[in-house]
Amino acid sequence: MRASVSGRQALALPTNEEAEMVTDAVITALEATPLNNLGSNGFTLKLGGLGKFSVRHKPGIRRKVGFPGETIQTKMLCKVKFITLGRLRQGEQVTQCTQNDGNRKQSQLRRKYC
Repeated sequence: MRASVSGRQALALPTNEEAEMVTDAVITALEATPLNNLGSNGFTLKLGGLGKFSVRHKPGIRRKVGFPGETIQTKMLCKVKFITLGRLRQGEQVTQCTQNDGNRKQSQLRRKYC
């Protein structure tokens, strides 16, 4: 309740319904913009101190499949990635984990938000 009242006051709107309509319109626009630009490789949308959306196209690869040894072409992938910026990024803790898979070690970075 407190968050909605402060959000309503920050937007200087008289009712919670009007504040909710404004936030719904903003969220709808944020969802629609990356989806409308899926066709353009390298598209980025920066949101001030919050973060950045980026669209990346990854081409398909040729793979051997199963026992017959046939090779197939996999589908092209289109990825939308969100990168945190500003105070949100400063609040995350990055730890490095090492996993042992048989003969090789895999190193991964894991992020936790406080």
